[in-house]
Amino acid sequence: MTTISIKEDTRRHLLRVAADLQKTHGQRVDFDATIRYLITLYEQRKVDLKAWESFTQPLPGLTFDDLYQELLAERQQDNADTR
Repeated sequence: MTTISIKEDTRRHLLRVAADLQKTHGQRVDFDATIRYLITLYEQRKVDLKAWESFTQPLPGLTFDDLYQELLAERQQDNADTR
């Protein structure tokens, strides 16, 4: 086991997270379990930058205006379908 140093304010915040986890799960939660929970949340929410860049690249042969006009036409069609 390792000892880590954290500021008092950080310890209070960590204690609040631990208390919330205890309330949610109905069992005692220590700082180790709380930190592991926060690490898990961090890892789940990390963005895959390569995938994001691939997703946001411009499409060859299409301009922003072309895509915007298509979006507007689709939105108008959706609105017409819901009436």
